[in-house]
Amino acid sequence: MKSMRSPADLAINGSPPAFSEPLHVGRPNIGDREAFLARVNRILDNQWLTNNGPMVQEFEQRIATHLGVKHCIAMCNGTIALEIAIRALGLEGEVIVPSWTFVATAHALYWQGITPVFADIDPATHNLDPDAVRRMITPRTTGIIGVHLWGRAAPIDELQTIADEHGLKLMFDAAHAFGSTYRGQSIGRFGACEVFSFHATK
Repeated sequence: MKSMRSPADLAINGSPPAFSEPLHVGRPNIGDREAFLARVNRILDNQWLTNNGPMVQEFEQRIATHLGVKHCIAMCNGTIALEIAIRALGLEGEVIVPSWTFVATAHALYWQGITPVFADIDPATHNLDPDAVRRMITPRTTGIIGVHLWGRAAPIDELQTIADEHGLKLMFDAAHAFGSTYRGQSIGRFGACEVFSFHATK
């Protein structure tokens, strides 16, 4: 691949493409096809395709064991998981979120009549800036949703201190962070709860 020097070097402007085929951000790593198909066959043989079947139960148990947590609940996607977690924590009024995150973090609040309040991020990490969070707290604030962006942990200790000082609930959107750690502990063990995503782009 040759280096690009100007917009004229882009294929869209008539230059030859840099890659022989399109590159897709969301193309998954399929892994062991035989092992995958064997599990699909087990699902079909059980004739249990939805509603807490044995494969879902095994998935939840294995994730909980891997993370060293008591509970793991599988949902259809990360956005719904955020909504359910927000309801479970009884959040209302205003909830502080980072100004730089995927829109689902804010949508999961807004769709439930909760106002997402956008706090500045640390430009070096792209995660919530604890000082900005402190500035955004009002009498209507009930919680903070930290986001572990790009697999890099949010400032967990600082956010937990702020939440404890103000009686706020703290949860994390950990969609980018399955397999990441913070000070030697797996992401998934912090705040009141954490939400992962297993979408292909994560």
